[in-house]
Amino acid sequence: MMTKTLRKFSGRLLLVGCGNMAGAMLDRWLAAGLDPAAVAIADPFATPREGVPHFASLAAWKDAGGAADWIMLGMKPQQLGEVADDLAPVLSADVHLLSILAGVSLADLAQRFPEARAQVRILPNLAARIGAGVSAVASHGDSDASAIDALLKPLGTVVTLADDSTMDLVTAFTGSGPAFVFRLIESYAAAGERLGLSADDALKLAIATFGGSTALLADSAEKPGTLIAQVASKGGTTQAGLDVLDSDGQLAALFTNVLRAARDRGRELADLARGQG
Repeated sequence: MMTKTLRKFSGRLLLVGCGNMAGAMLDRWLAAGLDPAAVAIADPFATPREGVPHFASLAAWKDAGGAADWIMLGMKPQQLGEVADDLAPVLSADVHLLSILAGVSLADLAQRFPEARAQVRILPNLAARIGAGVSAVASHGDSDASAIDALLKPLGTVVTLADDSTMDLVTAFTGSGPAFVFRLIESYAAAGERLGLSADDALKLAIATFGGSTALLADSAEKPGTLIAQVASKGGTTQAGLDVLDSDGQLAALFTNVLRAARDRGRELADLARGQG
């Protein structure tokens, strides 16, 4: 059963945009005991949550007398310019501005919203939905580190960075990472199906294999290479497969290119957001 760690969390929280990632975070927070009445959503397309006030726009929230101590930006990065003018007047020296916008730096946030008590950049991933995610966080200003940690811990592992200079890479590495893992599992299952397994069996076996392997690695003090050596024997079936994976360093090169493409796209989106501001 989920521990209600946020039952006593103080402050009012506004989500400006509540898509897949922001929604996963909110659902986890509510499950951890966050009072729905202390949260509001400003997003015309977001799925309503029971007990959470829902507004079609930031302007509608303001017209209803909305106030917040914590405001989280959860829309698409390129929409930042659209909401910046409406958001700036409600920020004050008492408000933490949280952002999960890929590519939008702390410097960008501080320039657009200098009145906020702190600008906090958070990069979570979708596994936060079940409390198994990882969130990288960096902040600027007078941030309440303990309160931020309390919000992020129900989502999974928290990694605090000294600054956000590596955030574009972290966005690709952990934020986009689940999609890459899902694609690997999908492809692994497809290969099993091509070689004779039924589609259902191939997917079930692939999920169990990846899930069990990552759980073992997380629970072990061993490095991946040590565990590989425990599975593979010289001249055996596992080594035959590893020889294909390891050929000419192609696998590492492939993932380097994957991460580079995702990182660079994050930077492009940030440039678009700046251009619209």
